[in-house]
Amino acid sequence: MAYKIVGNTTVEWDAPTPFIFTMHETSGPVDDRREKTITIDLSDLRKGFEDDFLLHLKEILIQRRNKVMLSTINTDARYICLLFRKVIEFKIFDQQISIIDESFLLVLGTVKENLPVDCLRVLKTAFAANPYSQLFAPGLHDSDFPGQGEIKGRHGLQIDRILAKALTRAACVHILSRCEQAYDNGEMDIGHFSFVNLAFAVFCRPDSYRQIRLEDLKFDQKSNSFFIYIIPAKTRVHHPHKICYRLNEPVGVLLRKQRQNVIECYGHLVDPDEIGKLALFPARRLRAGKSTWLSRNANQNFGRLETSGSFSSTYPLSIERTLNDVGFSVSGNVLRHTIGTQLALTGASAQTIQAVLKHSSEGVCRAYVDIAFEGLFNELSDAMQPAFQSHLPAFQRFRSKSDPISIDKAIRSEDLDTGKIELNGECGKQIQCEQAPIVCYGCWRFTPCWDADHSVNLNTVQLDLEDFKQRGKPFHHMVQKTQEAKYRIIFVMNAADRYRQAMASETL
Repeated sequence: MAYKIVGNTTVEWDAPTPFIFTMHETSGPVDDRREKTITIDLSDLRKGFEDDFLLHLKEILIQRRNKVMLSTINTDARYICLLFRKVIEFKIFDQQISIIDESFLLVLGTVKENLPVDCLRVLKTAFAANPYSQLFAPGLHDSDFPGQGEIKGRHGLQIDRILAKALTRAACVHILSRCEQAYDNGEMDIGHFSFVNLAFAVFCRPDSYRQIRLEDLKFDQKSNSFFIYIIPAKTRVHHPHKICYRLNEPVGVLLRKQRQNVIECYGHLVDPDEIGKLALFPARRLRAGKSTWLSRNANQNFGRLETSGSFSSTYPLSIERTLNDVGFSVSGNVLRHTIGTQLALTGASAQTIQAVLKHSSEGVCRAYVDIAFEGLFNELSDAMQPAFQSHLPAFQRFRSKSDPISIDKAIRSEDLDTGKIELNGECGKQIQCEQAPIVCYGCWRFTPCWDADHSVNLNTVQLDLEDFKQRGKPFHHMVQKTQEAKYRIIFVMNAADRYRQAMASETL
């Protein structure tokens, strides 16, 4: 058995079969280390490529671990193998290929319309990562590699992807309201309902939600606040520190219910002193008549789903299937594009958005700012069903309670229990509406305060909602109207929480 060490990754292969190799590593935070293994098989490419060529390709894939995750290497290897299999299938060359040179790329360009775009992109990325590899002939340049000829460039394509996925506030409110209706009707369980509310509160990647444990949810009695500790994904760090997110009370209460539900359903599968290690959003299927999960990985890792793909299928995609009449996606990218765009419209910089979304670079974040600057917000989610395109604008900006404001424009709320008066924001009109401050959260003239306590208005709406629900069918339309008002407030609170957290991180 031969092996090679790259960083914290061990690469192993049998000497007689060097074209099949595994890459193994242990990563994650200190208190939650996890093993990851991928296997790459290049042996079937020997039909059209020389052995030395494949050994150089193998070395490039191994060295990629210095810059990207194992999952990315696995994806790159899959696309490169697919590309080279196509070359063999098309019988373009009459002899085995020994090197990628200009003639190879020219011939490849003649059949590029029959090749997946990602295959060509990954090959070009491999060259950019190691242009001096013996896999490539000397003197090649990026421009020599064929592509599909997109004239918008990478940044323009990124803007198009965001515009195709990001949701307006109207869509966000509608999704959350429909989820609550499904939960009340028994169509959705607490696991899915608590997840979608958390997803709209912290806007992480699926791989981050997948790794949350029961013990990561905290309640601080001194501040009477909920907090959750989440491992960031795609940080380019082997031992990422968990990020603490403050949660508003409705989301915290739902997650506490979910934690209790997990303990009741799966607590008997682990030792009592290890219940806190159970996944907050675990795999949901057990073997018939047995106290074990169907997945071997789940049994070994306290119910945790193995990959972000399996997590997305179990939670976001399952929620979409339940709400089959909504017409929107609740995937991680959709939600992150949504909050990134919303924050850009408030005037947040690319650096602030990067701090909120925990991006390792500013590239995508600059796209959000460009969308706001160019006034492209009205083009968001062109695929949305017309029935849901109600007029509910995004915030044009945030303000602080400490900023000067004229008395006649100040939007305030009163806590009837404590008598506390809270400045919630600024009205763009000279005369406030009679229904202020509740209706303000759906008004395009309203500028909310990012440092205000909006929970006063949320509690008022929640009491009205419970009252209308008890009055039965005659008040069904009022239930829907009040639910939408509730989630408009929650969406402002979530965005303000992330905005405040990003500003705090920038001052450190």
